[in-house]
This record gives sequence, structure tokens and C-alpha cells, in this order.
Amino acid sequence: MITIEDNKNNIFKIIIAAIIVMLSYATISYGFYVDENGLLSIYKGIYQGQHMFVDSWETLQTGGLLTYPLLALYYQVLQPLFASLSLNIGLVLYMRICYMTVRLIISVYLYIVLVDSDYEKGAFPAVIFYYMFVIGWKDFSYKSYCDFAMVLIMCYMFRFYKTRKIVYGLLTAIAASVAVVAYPSMIIMAVFIGVLWLYLVIKDEAPTLTVVLYVITCFVLGGLVLVYLQFTSGLGNVIAQLPNLGNQDYDYPVYICFGIMLLSYGVFAVIAYIPIVFVWILNKLRGIDEYAEKAILTLYFIIFMISACLLRIEGISTSRFIYGCLIIFFWFPYFMRDKEKSEFVKIGSFATRQDEDKMAMWTVFVISVVAQIVWSVFNNQQVTEPGYMTLYVVIMMILLFCEERHEYFGLKNFLVLVAMFFMGIWVADSNGGFCHVFERMIYVTEGELKGVALPQDEYEVNDVVINLLEENVTADNKLLVAFGANCAGYLNSNAWQATYSVYARTQLNTKLIDYYKINPDNMADYVLLDTGHDKYQYFVDNETGKYLLETYTHEVAREGDFVLLSKE
Repeated sequence: MITIEDNKNNIFKIIIAAIIVMLSYATISYGFYVDENGLLSIYKGIYQGQHMFVDSWETLQTGGLLTYPLLALYYQVLQPLFASLSLNIGLVLYMRICYMTVRLIISVYLYIVLVDSDYEKGAFPAVIFYYMFVIGWKDFSYKSYCDFAMVLIMCYMFRFYKTRKIVYGLLTAIAASVAVVAYPSMIIMAVFIGVLWLYLVIKDEAPTLTVVLYVITCFVLGGLVLVYLQFTSGLGNVIAQLPNLGNQDYDYPVYICFGIMLLSYGVFAVIAYIPIVFVWILNKLRGIDEYAEKAILTLYFIIFMISACLLRIEGISTSRFIYGCLIIFFWFPYFMRDKEKSEFVKIGSFATRQDEDKMAMWTVFVISVVAQIVWSVFNNQQVTEPGYMTLYVVIMMILLFCEERHEYFGLKNFLVLVAMFFMGIWVADSNGGFCHVFERMIYVTEGELKGVALPQDEYEVNDVVINLLEENVTADNKLLVAFGANCAGYLNSNAWQATYSVYARTQLNTKLIDYYKINPDNMADYVLLDTGHDKYQYFVDNETGKYLLETYTHEVAREGDFVLLSKE
């Protein structure tokens, strides 16, 4: 029976949710992050007709298959419609709106799943936290596609443990396939989930058809991708050029990078368990009640987060939030162990609904660990990159915080407030660091950044790029942007992307020269060069830079620090 108090709580939740959703859309137009530019440009290249792994050697290009329908809708229908209605919406803002809408839909489904679990009390704050959590920036990317796949897999596992229906084998296969297409390295995750289903079948916890459906669906979807590659690039051509894929610019060998990553995880594990060891010692010496334990853990986490941000205020970004998420991640086994002793039946018994929900939570934890390992091995960045995959364990922890006999009210709300800060105040802009919505920004009115608010210096750069390209480069030309991810040259032009990757590091290696030798038909007609770029001198001194400056000697146009070059 629904009481008056329940109605008040529901109304309050609706109001809070509405405010957060409005805030998320109201702040969606601020800033333009370098990797958002890079990945959208890569996906646009696939829409323009690039042959995967032949015209492009970018490992992340497969995500263009997922983005293709949205790009087709924009270019063929909405772009002319927006223009006719004088709406200040370009490609970037359109994609952000689509992204937040998809995230909202998935959040609603997550809420439905969690409310139907034994953790109903924590469903609302957990879902609000998920919706506000920024995976790098608010747009489609390999990170956000993997995020969508992971949270759906989490939902499907919760539903499976409750219903034992074989359909969740099929649904997890679709979600895992999305992750693989977005980020091919996630094929390891797809294999792991298949092994997990097989394990559950062997333990008589899942019908045999579940794993059969999973495997068949994965092979069918994978087969469709291979058919696409055969009809577009040709599998023979793809295989021949596969050695050209990959990142050549690791500072150290992959195994050393992975070792450094593991060391970073070890450091965070030690930091995470300092207060827990302290609580354990206190409990042994004099006893400690749950209120004191809650206060110690909450205060420790808040101090840690504040300290992480104050160390370098100008560098505040979501990476600092990931530090905190790693702490929460390492607390998960501790909280689950306490639950086993006090409230749960031992693992292995499925007699109660609590047991099934608990097994779902452990499954999510293990899947999160595997995802982090995959991202650690195939990523040359810091621990904050794989750290994004702790999100799903943090969601589980919020559920546990709310189910504790003495609810972790302060810690739960602090997590939500931090998520709100990074969603509604902090802005992903330029190369990262601290930027916020209260800074003076100017709305772009031309090109594909139309409707996006940029700081004045970035606005002026974008304006210069648009002017140079609109006046001199057509859709029939091939364009190379020397520092491709650092200005919106590829997004603001319909010219063919004459590069092996938008992220081509022309200042570091000679891969572009190799690309032109293998694919001479893709050689650029024009080169857009930013002479004011902080890596310009490296470009001039590098073999690739010398090659381009010796080949493209005719200055077509110049404005500010940008120069457009062509052959004689």
C-alpha cells in the first residue's frame, strides 16, 4: 500500500530527476574537447565512404558503424532542416543531444531493473549518479559505447539472476558486440562473458540455451561485420594492411606500460585500505560501532577527493573523480564480506532473492575487473582510462551504502554531488584541465560547431579554420590537417580525410609517409597547418614535417597562425 509519505518521496524524486535532466541538457553546449573532435572526425570519415583498415589505419574507426545512422540522419535530413528553420545546431551539438538522450533512456531502464531488485532503496541515487557520470565528455565515443554496453550487461545479469530466462544470453551478446565494434580490444570481454555463461551452465545455474544463444548471436553479428568489410574494403586488403594498425607512439613497450598500470592500481589499493585497516585495528583494541566506522570511511573519502583536486586546481577534471571511484571500487569486497556475515546466506545458495542479487553484484564486479584489465593492456594512458570501468562497481556500492543498517548518507550524497559538479559545472574543453560553465564563452554560428560555446581563443581559431576551408577547399578535394585533433578542420570540411588517422602524429613518426606510399590515391591536395601549435617545431624538425613542407610549397591562403598549403 502506497502511503502519503511514499507519494511525497516519489514527487521529490521526480522533481530532483527533472532538475538534473534539464541541467544536463542546459550545459551540453559548453566546450569542445580535443578527443571529441578526433573521434567525431574518425566516425565522419566512415560516413564519407572510407574503406575500413585500408583508407584509414585507425583502430577506433569501427565505431563509425554505430554512429553511421545518426550521421546519415543529420546530413541527409536534419542539417538542411535546421538551416531552413534557422536553428543554431551543428553536428557536434546534435550528436551531444543524441548522446544524452540515449544515456537518459538507459538510465530509466537501469532504474526499472534496480527497483525490482532487493536494493530498491538505493536505486534512485545510483541511477542519478550513473546519469550524471561523465565518461570523458558528453558525446559518442568508444568510451561511451563501451559504457552503454557495460551498464546494459549489468542490467541483463540482474534480470537473469531474477528470472533465469535464456533471452538474456542473446541480449548480453548484442551489448558485448556493441562494445567490440566500438573498441575492438573488448573482444576479450565478449569471450569472457561467453565463458561466464558456460560456467553458469556447468553449475546448473543457467539453461544450456543461454550460452548457445550468446555464442550464435556473437558469431552472427561478427559475421555481418566481416561481410561489410568484404563488400567495402575486401578482406584480402584488410588483412594485408592490418600490420599498419596500432599505436606506434608508446613511450615504453606494452608490457612495461601494463606493469606501470598495475603498480598504479596497487598504490590505489593501499590508499583505499588505509582507513579499513585502521578500523580493523581499532575494533581489535577497543571495539568500534558502525556509526564510527561510517564516519571514518566517509571523512577519509571526502578528504581524499578534496586533496586530489587541490593538488593542482588548474588540472581538475574527471580524472580526479576516477581516483575517488578507484577507492570505492577497492572497498567493494569489504562491504560484501560484511554483508555475508550479517545479513546474507553464504555464496552458493540461491534460496533467496537476496542471494541472487548478491551474485549479480559479484558478477558485475568481476566483469568490471576484466574490462579494466582490457583497457589497461590496450591503452597507453594513465590509470584513469581503465578507471572509467569502475563506474558499475561504484553503482553497486551506492546500493550497498543505502542498504547498510546505518546508511552511508553522507558518502552517498557526496558522490552524487561530485558527479553533479562534473556534469553541470565542469566542462570538457581543449586538452583538458579545469574549465567551467561560468567562464566567458562565445557561441559558434557557423560550421559543424554551430551552437557550441567556446572560449574566445578557441572561437577565433575555429572561425579562421572555417574561413580558410570554405573559401579554398571543396568536397572533391583531399585534405590533411597536420595536427588533426587540435582543430575542427575535418569536421568543418566535406573534403576527403587524406590521412591514416585523425590522430596522425606528424611531429613524431613517419607513418604518414608510409601511408601515402601504400595509398598514393589518398595523398592530400591541401595541407592545413597551425604554425602556432606548441608542437610545430617538432613537426618542422621531424622527417614527416620536412617531407610535407618540401612537397606542399604553394601557400594558398594564410590567416592568423594557420596556413593552407598545396603542391605547386
